[in-house]
Amino acid sequence: MIAHATATLPGVAAAPQSPEAVRRLIHFKQRSGPFLLLADSASRALSLARYRSPALRRLARSSWPGPVTLVFAGKPGLPPCCYFRGKLAVRVDAAPQARQLAAACGGLLISSSLNRRGGESQQPDFRLQMRAHRHLHGRLIGVDASGKPSSVLRIWRNSSTIIRQ
Repeated sequence: MIAHATATLPGVAAAPQSPEAVRRLIHFKQRSGPFLLLADSASRALSLARYRSPALRRLARSSWPGPVTLVFAGKPGLPPCCYFRGKLAVRVDAAPQARQLAAACGGLLISSSLNRRGGESQQPDFRLQMRAHRHLHGRLIGVDASGKPSSVLRIWRNSSTIIRQ
């Protein structure tokens, strides 16, 4: 599990193929999910979709990489903490560092904002690593985050609904 920067809010992430890292993320966040998936590319993100509707393909093409999270019906195969009623929340972040980190972890990261239940989002700095050392394996810094959460759009069939803007 690692603290990292994104183009929106600082995050904490785990490699989905590491049950220990996923367990640490759940423990750190004090909730069982659902969590965001950060993908290294739009093609990787779209490969997670159960149905690739024209609306999903169009929004992915126009929004990624960028500060937009798309929620859509997902294929099975990821840890349960990634799903909410069969849907996945996926983003291809605008920050190259976040995409490179996802690529280094097999193309996907399970991610969430870098805060604990109800707290303010934190920066992935040395003080955080010292306070959370038993949870974190490391930290990456160097990207200026906007400080705003991503927009979230839900895709159903061939239409979309704004959940958060």
